[in-house]
Amino acid sequence: MSNNNNFKKIRTICPWWSCPSYDGIVATVDVKNNKIIKMEGDKNHPQSKGYACPKGLNDWQVIYHSDRFTKPLLRTTSGFKEISWEEAYEIAADRLGEVIEKFNPKSICATMAEWPGVALFMKSINSPNTITNRDLCQGTAETADPLTYGECITIYRSSQDFKNSKCILLVGTNLPHSCGGQWQDIKTAMSNGAKLIVVDPRRCEAAEVADLYLQIRPGSDGALALAMVNVIIEEKLHDDEFVNNYCLGFDKLKSHVQQYTPEWAAEVTSLSVDEIVKAARMYATNGPASYRGNNGVCQHANSTQACRSFAALISICGNIDVKGGNRLAQGPPGREDFIFGDFLKSAIVDKEVEDQTMGADRFPLWAGPNAVMRRPHNPSLINAMIHNEPYPVKAWIVFWNNPVMAYASAQKVIEAMKKIDFLMVLAYTPSPSSDLADLILPIKHLYEYDFIMISSYGSWISTMPKLVDAPEGCRDSFQILYDIAEKMVKKGYIKKNYLPWKNAKSFVEQTVSNGGPINFETLCKMSPMTWRPKYKKYKKKGFKTPSGKVELYSECMERFGYDPLPTYHECGDSAVSLPHLSERYPLYLTTRRVQNYYLTRGAGYAWVKKENQYPELLINPNTANERGIKDGDMVIIETPKGSIQHKAKIFEGIRPDTVNGIYGWWMPEKKTEENGYLNTNINFLCSFYPPYDPEIGINCIQGVMCQVRKK
Repeated sequence: MSNNNNFKKIRTICPWWSCPSYDGIVATVDVKNNKIIKMEGDKNHPQSKGYACPKGLNDWQVIYHSDRFTKPLLRTTSGFKEISWEEAYEIAADRLGEVIEKFNPKSICATMAEWPGVALFMKSINSPNTITNRDLCQGTAETADPLTYGECITIYRSSQDFKNSKCILLVGTNLPHSCGGQWQDIKTAMSNGAKLIVVDPRRCEAAEVADLYLQIRPGSDGALALAMVNVIIEEKLHDDEFVNNYCLGFDKLKSHVQQYTPEWAAEVTSLSVDEIVKAARMYATNGPASYRGNNGVCQHANSTQACRSFAALISICGNIDVKGGNRLAQGPPGREDFIFGDFLKSAIVDKEVEDQTMGADRFPLWAGPNAVMRRPHNPSLINAMIHNEPYPVKAWIVFWNNPVMAYASAQKVIEAMKKIDFLMVLAYTPSPSSDLADLILPIKHLYEYDFIMISSYGSWISTMPKLVDAPEGCRDSFQILYDIAEKMVKKGYIKKNYLPWKNAKSFVEQTVSNGGPINFETLCKMSPMTWRPKYKKYKKKGFKTPSGKVELYSECMERFGYDPLPTYHECGDSAVSLPHLSERYPLYLTTRRVQNYYLTRGAGYAWVKKENQYPELLINPNTANERGIKDGDMVIIETPKGSIQHKAKIFEGIRPDTVNGIYGWWMPEKKTEENGYLNTNINFLCSFYPPYDPEIGINCIQGVMCQVRKK
């Protein structure tokens, strides 16, 4: 932190706390006028190394948004009206209490589970239905990884030691676009001779510089992984020492993958046999190697097994927790077992309550006390809001989330929100979801109070000291939920408030000190704090699996009736599975996001609209010519679930059978539902209904069958 008269430069980090980039930021603040002036990348941050994407550089502008919520708002017959916080607390407590008394605590659900205040508030209510949106992104990997080696190390948690890798495998992810600091590490590794393999139906920026680019058919990533495992085992390229000492089920895996030959995989993936064999050899013989998967591999109805297949690939090559591989978590000195988010374990409800988690009967690996995620099945929750089956869900607390735009079958989400008894939204600014709320509570921006980011995989801690004061009417979410819970206790609706923090300040101080002498102010002077990673920690502690080893053969999966070995099955709604629909819908619809967006957040901000006026659909020139489509034409994208429109962008780097649109797009400047979001949001084309991923119940939101025509 430095001073220059009335201006201060303060080190912080991007407030998009669930974004994988973790960009370090230096903020310039006009202290006298309580105003942020600008943001720039922090060259000394260990994660981002000076890189900062448009979100990190511009999100502070949300604080000064003309439509920002600054007072609690109550829906009335004539629209929203401002009310006091005391009135808001009374209404929230009574409306939630009425649902508890008339129905059951489990008839209340809330997003988002990853935020500690929300999770513990729901424990206070005694409802098991605390929603995670992981089913919309990397939930399949977050299930498959722990089943294999006890924790998630393959997706966005900075576990990849890219800069020390000799081979980097990127599947369904484009790090130059999403994680600039990590991309710098990859470029450093490549300058030292590392190989780069990129797997993506779209020739993304990373693919342009790859040593091997595999333009795979959407949804067939698992077939590629299994064939690579086949080649590596057949050619004895695996790590014998690691497999023999730290893996269970290798012999069964060896026998099992004999069916997954490169020739078989070539037919499934539309890659060549030579490409598959080359990828296997490149990954296995250039160790240590690191792997990163993302939405492209995680969002299909066969993705849990696909992620298990890549987990097996990593494991048999011994690339777990080695320098240059995929690291296991390691907290700061003295708290090595700490993982930011472990406090959620204290938010678990009693077993007899958790047994009633929505979806636990059908997807026990996702929902219920024996699950990996231990969160409700979101499609089933939406269905229960509409049809009251298997039990009614009558209240929804939405925090920092926009389900109308984020969830598949958005028409059903809208119907559900309109049908329930009470919808409470905590937000900065309006969205299609807050438009439907009964009660809107204005929250402080993360730059308006002290906070902290901890990466036990990236080995760093960054503080986020308050930059400016919030508008008088805004409160932090910890305080809001604590106060509502206290009100519900006093009124007799609930027995206990399990939130130990009265506000964000107390949460931060408890997280930082943990009973020790250090406090937030001291940590700010050290931020970002780093520590030296330790490798091969499993030699002392083992893995966080029942056996303490890497479980290539999962008895947990077998116990629930799933294939205990990584396997491949075609997505239930692909052209291969539904050939009778392939003539009408011959293309695969995949998605990406523009860099200014994070999920569905950003549409209402001027700095986003300045760069991105309308969503664009990437389409191969041959595919476009067949349909009479030219660059810039408005096109209709149609699936069995409906149609929307994008603007065509001719792009030679995409497969002829694949198009690529932008998800979560909405236009708040348009005042009607049709123009504002119904016509542009790709999630309206995806289904919340089966076929699901068999293991955890996610629906297919990549590689959806579609047709495109000129409007």
